[in-house]
Amino acid sequence: MRASGLPAAPRRLQPDVRIRQTVLRFPSAIGYILVCFGTGLLGVVLLYLVVVVFALCLVGMGFLLLPTALRVLRRYADFHRGQVGRLTGREVRTAYRDRAVHAPPDAGPSLRDPAVRKDLVWLLAHSSLGTALCVLALSVCGGVVDWLTAPVWWKLAPGERDAIIALTVDSWGKAIAALGVGLGYAVVAMAVTWLLARVHGGASRRLLSARPRAGLAQRVRELATTRAEALDAHDAELRRIERDLHDGAQAGIVAVSMRLGMIKRALAVRPEQVPEMLDATQQLTEQALQSLRQLVRGIYPPVLADRGLVDAVRALAGLCEVPTRIDVDDAGGPPPRAPAAVEAAAYFVVSEALANVAKHSGARTALVWLRITENTVSIRVEDDGRGGASEGAGGGVLGLRRRVAAFDGTAELFSPPGGPTVLKVEIPCGS
Repeated sequence: MRASGLPAAPRRLQPDVRIRQTVLRFPSAIGYILVCFGTGLLGVVLLYLVVVVFALCLVGMGFLLLPTALRVLRRYADFHRGQVGRLTGREVRTAYRDRAVHAPPDAGPSLRDPAVRKDLVWLLAHSSLGTALCVLALSVCGGVVDWLTAPVWWKLAPGERDAIIALTVDSWGKAIAALGVGLGYAVVAMAVTWLLARVHGGASRRLLSARPRAGLAQRVRELATTRAEALDAHDAELRRIERDLHDGAQAGIVAVSMRLGMIKRALAVRPEQVPEMLDATQQLTEQALQSLRQLVRGIYPPVLADRGLVDAVRALAGLCEVPTRIDVDDAGGPPPRAPAAVEAAAYFVVSEALANVAKHSGARTALVWLRITENTVSIRVEDDGRGGASEGAGGGVLGLRRRVAAFDGTAELFSPPGGPTVLKVEIPCGS
């Protein structure tokens, strides 16, 4: 077990969970393969046109057509980025120079941009190797249809399609046997299709993702953005605290004050009602105190100060409706304590992630992987649910990303259809 960093592979799942995920993933995988097969054929045409434009550049005429060709290539690549994002559950982002904040308004795509050059490499790979990969996946799925329809075509067209691989269908018994083999082969074909789609999507992600070298000005802009988002989040948190105080604790204290005034008047005219009124006032006081305690937990949970982040996360896992396993590397002794603000951010990340698991995932089990070092707090929350989560789905991922961005941390969501859903967060502990 590694003591720092995020693990590369998810934990091993049960066979029934694997089969369920394979079936749930197949529609998105075959849809992706079909789209990529179509775009791959179109990519051959686009690649030919780009080569023609480059050839015309040798005589000067191509320079007039080059910007238009690169814009078409960008739209083509952007469409495929969306397909890869839907398949893998992670958005594919590419920073083009002409789309940067400091770029001139009339700037356009240029071959000097590394992102544009990577698009050209992807076009070549997608229109050749990518299309061949899609043909292989469709061939595998075609074999399933051949096996499963054996009883039909043997009865309707005897003698024309008797042989399937190593089996000759010449009786109802063999036709039913072919059907049984086809059902098992269908599960294997679904898994192979998903694997080929993931290989294609992973290669496309690497080719379609490009980050410019971050200079000082770029870093200043990134820090300004994250600080502005942190201030917005802080302002929203203050408004929430004010609202909770007004609607909860303050309302309870006002009710207690009114009850005390009623008790004071009752002492003079109806002293026999005072004990009952005191009991009611005590209940109101306890409710107001409970409201204040909940408010304090929402600002900085006392369990963090008393027991530390590891025990606080264990407490969250124990309260989660989905059975949750904790993986903490504390064999060599308790991990170091992170700064209080970092611990609070990590605590709320795990809290929100487990709440999403319980509300939206349909999972049977979950895992919280936590590593604390002198420099970083690393978190991974994984579940075996239905997957398909995204930042725009109302799951609170955008809020988590903004929370950790205030510490120059990173948050990455991986949630393909069928699962598993994995949230990876790293929060630096340094200043």
